[in-house]
Amino acid sequence: MKSTQWRPRAWYAALRDPGLRLLLAAVLVAVAALTSVAFFADRVERALVAQGAALLAADLVVEQGEPVPLSWLARADQLGLARARTVTFPSVIIANGRPQLVQVKAVEPAYPLRGRLQVERAGGERTDRPPSVGEAWLEGRLRDRLGVTIGSAEIALGELHLDAAGLLVDEPDRGGNLFQLAPRLMIHYADAQRSGLLGPASRVKYRLLLAGEPRAVAEMRDWLSERLPRGAEIADLENARPELRTALERARRFLSLAALCASLLAGVAIVLAARRYVDRALDGAAVLRTLGMSGAAVLRWHFGRLTVAVLLATLLGSLGGLLGQQALVMLLGDWFGEALPPPGMRPVLVGVLFGLGMTIGFALPTLLRIGRVPPLRVLRRELDAPGLASWAVWSLAGLAFFALIAWQVRDMRLAVGMALALLVSLVALMLAGRGLLALIAPLRRTGGSAAFGLAALTRYPGLTLLQLSGFGLGITLLLLLTVVRIDIVDTWRGSLPPQAPNNFLINLQPDEREALQQLLDRRAIPNSGLYATTRARLVAINGSDMDPESYDDLRARRLAAREFNLGFSETMQSDNRVLQGAWWSGRDAAPQFSVEQGIADRLGIRLGDMLTFEVAGLRVQAPVTSLRSVSWDSFNVNFFVVGTPAMGAGLPLTYLTSLYIDQHSEGLTLELTQRFPAVSVIDVRPILEQVREIMERGALAVEMVFLFTLLAAGLVTFAATQVTRDERAREVAVMRTLGASRRWLLAAVLTEFGVLGLIGGLLGALLASTAGYLIAVQLFDLPGTLSATAWWIGIVAGTLVVAVVGWLATRRLLGVPPLRVLNSG
Repeated sequence: MKSTQWRPRAWYAALRDPGLRLLLAAVLVAVAALTSVAFFADRVERALVAQGAALLAADLVVEQGEPVPLSWLARADQLGLARARTVTFPSVIIANGRPQLVQVKAVEPAYPLRGRLQVERAGGERTDRPPSVGEAWLEGRLRDRLGVTIGSAEIALGELHLDAAGLLVDEPDRGGNLFQLAPRLMIHYADAQRSGLLGPASRVKYRLLLAGEPRAVAEMRDWLSERLPRGAEIADLENARPELRTALERARRFLSLAALCASLLAGVAIVLAARRYVDRALDGAAVLRTLGMSGAAVLRWHFGRLTVAVLLATLLGSLGGLLGQQALVMLLGDWFGEALPPPGMRPVLVGVLFGLGMTIGFALPTLLRIGRVPPLRVLRRELDAPGLASWAVWSLAGLAFFALIAWQVRDMRLAVGMALALLVSLVALMLAGRGLLALIAPLRRTGGSAAFGLAALTRYPGLTLLQLSGFGLGITLLLLLTVVRIDIVDTWRGSLPPQAPNNFLINLQPDEREALQQLLDRRAIPNSGLYATTRARLVAINGSDMDPESYDDLRARRLAAREFNLGFSETMQSDNRVLQGAWWSGRDAAPQFSVEQGIADRLGIRLGDMLTFEVAGLRVQAPVTSLRSVSWDSFNVNFFVVGTPAMGAGLPLTYLTSLYIDQHSEGLTLELTQRFPAVSVIDVRPILEQVREIMERGALAVEMVFLFTLLAAGLVTFAATQVTRDERAREVAVMRTLGASRRWLLAAVLTEFGVLGLIGGLLGALLASTAGYLIAVQLFDLPGTLSATAWWIGIVAGTLVVAVVGWLATRRLLGVPPLRVLNSG
């Protein structure tokens, strides 16, 4: 027997087994769907990360107040990293006899390493290169204030005379310094060295930009972390503008959720197919036992054949997934605007582990029992109830499945949440199934095709519960992704309306508030209102002085060491949401703070803590009475920490607002700068467009992943109908022998599967809409709504699709002669 197990003839005979063919088809299609999602999501996510790196102009940035050491440059060269240095400092330039404070940025020729610099030269010519020696690029508001003409003006900077040769349209890494007061002047790195302005007393920031292979970047980061002097910072995407960071994080989570739904659907399909394979393997096992094989040998026979077959199916499925996602990328290449990164090998490993783990894990408990029972009991189709060992194997398989999914989506919070939701869904479906069986049990004694179809559900209660669980979980996961695709993604995109604020006004003095508000009202300019703010540094929590070095997280150290804008407001922004505590009421409310949840987590701030801020030598102290979430990508005025209005009394306050300026109101910027010279108008349209682009690409990716999920859902439906195929074949043969017509039998089948689809659709809609609400609120910080879409799709589509698939599956059985079926049983 051992010598013939692996012969081609033996494999040909094995593949004639419908149970094995269904299992291999389920594994192949499930792995193909899963790896298609994994390949595509991995490439899109890496593209989104690359886009995030463009916001820094590099993969890694180091910033400090001293020139970059030569040893850092040498180490970057050893690791094969691209590098560029920049230096920024404030200074005063003179053009047309007018002095103007500017923020100078000097860059090396390799700048930027990621992203694209956009400059408009005289005559409208566009370029993406940095300035040459002797040239300067000017920001638009700097050109307007100086009244110079690009291409024909000269600028004096220290000991230099530079040509105003280009208008700075877009600077990829400007987002991190969005609210600097002075406009930008970009020059060549060598000109900064010759300007005579980089003396010991200058307020200079030196930056080293690095880019390259992820491993080399990570190694460089670790190397730098051990050598950073005090005051130096390592910046990555985590330190980018919160608007961009929020958009990227949400896009990642949408992709992870879509991939997770496809993975779970594929897993349900494999479990159902494995159940059918094992049931059909009983007769073969009995024959082998009667031929003298031991239980261990029978187990090795089935286990070896199953492992090799599934391994081949997973490899073919991974190849199919690679081809499928490549076809998708070819169709959508233009929509993403730029080439996606090449596919990696990680999804193949995910597919192989998933296929083998799911099949072997969930088939092994029954295979173990096959090896233990006597031949006669197997021939009678009698098996012991699952023992503790079988339940332990199933539990281990479930844990392994969860670990694999968590590793794939790389979001433990999402994976745990979905695992709990899946468990709750399974319990709900099992309870509903038992209730359904109890409700229709009396119908077994009535007549008619519909009654016969309903009574069929009670004849094999275990298989009925398995079918209902398969249908219900498939519908739930498909509806959940539908809710995500239609409702949550649309809510996310709707959080940034067409008239979202695209300009900020900052540094408005208290005595200018009324005049500015009148101007905005007269011009009908949409704005978010004027908010009081001041620069403040957090110096103590509960009386203990802040020590930035006590934090392990680099961003927490940076937040603890720097000043940030402290806001004062009577009302909370409409896009904020209180998570703990309560917001105050009235302008005369007692001193207290509301803290954004993210910064609270990083700095270890809890509800009730006493915070002490230092503002221009003054100390401001109050308790934390609320923690809130902030929609950073709304582009409204938002603060990490907000205090009550009365706390601002006696502090050096300025005011800021965000507003929308359309193409017909472009002259407003010039009017604002002329009437309010101290006010800085910050154009955030480049950042706004980057956020919109991330939203659109993320939404498009979810749409495409949904197509693969539909394929996995179809596989679940088919596999669930095959669970009772053998029993149904015998019933059909008996009823045809007793004279039942083809129409009568099909009506009974439509009733049976229609009821299963209706119950699965109802529960799926309830579970999916509830899970969608929780996902929107808890994972994406978006307003939650109970989706009406899920209900009508779940009920109507669930009933019709399951009934039609069941009818198609049974229709084929009507062509089989009854005598052949009865003799084979």
